[in-house]
Amino acid sequence: MHKEKKSRGHKIIVLLLLSVILLLSAIACALSLRLYKRSAPALAGHWRMELNLTDTACAGAALWLNGARLADRVDVREHMPVLSVRVDLRLNEDGSWNRSVDEASLDEAERKAEGALHDTLRELARLRVLDAGRPAGTDAELDTRLADAAGMPVDNYLAQYGPRLLPTADALRGLYEGSGSYRIDGVHLRFTGLNDARYLADDALLVLEFVDRTEVYRRA
Repeated sequence: MHKEKKSRGHKIIVLLLLSVILLLSAIACALSLRLYKRSAPALAGHWRMELNLTDTACAGAALWLNGARLADRVDVREHMPVLSVRVDLRLNEDGSWNRSVDEASLDEAERKAEGALHDTLRELARLRVLDAGRPAGTDAELDTRLADAAGMPVDNYLAQYGPRLLPTADALRGLYEGSGSYRIDGVHLRFTGLNDARYLADDALLVLEFVDRTEVYRRA
C-alpha cells in the first residue's frame, strides 16, 4: 500500500512538471508570435544602420605605419575615434525597398580618420623629440618638424602618400545600395535584389540576420 501511494505521488509530480513545461512553452510561443505579428505591419518606414568602420581604419593605419617603420612606439587606436557610416533602409508600404549609403557620413568619417593618423604622427614626433632631451613644444611646432621631414605640410603629405583608411564610396555602394521588393514570410524577410534574412523587430529596432552577417537598424 505504501509503495502504491509513493508511485502514485511520483506520477502526480511528473504530470505537474510536464504541465508546467507545456504551459511555459505555450507562453513562449505566444509571445514570439505576438512579437512578429505586432512588428510585421510596422516594418514599413525608414530604418538606419550605423556601420562601424573603426577597426578597418585602425588596421589600415597600423599597416601603413609598420611599412613606414613608424609604429614602434605609437598605437593609432589611442587617437582613433569611433568611425561610422550611415546606411539607410526604406521598407515601403507598397512592398518595395531601397537602401543607400549616406556619403556625407562617409566624408566625415574620412576626415576623422585622417585627423587621427595626423595625431598619431604628431605623438611619434613628440616622443622622439623628448628622447633627444629637448622639450616637445606645441602641436604647431611639432607639425613644423613633421613638415620639414616630409618636405610639405603633414595634411598634404597624407593626402598624397598616406593610406586609404576607409572603403571608397563606390565600394560601399556596391555592398549596400540596392532596391527591389520584399515580403514577410513568418520570421523571414524575402527580398528581391538582396539575400533573404531572418528578422526580429519592435517599434524602434530591426535586426536582420543574413547567412554571413547581422545588421542592426534603428528607426530613423
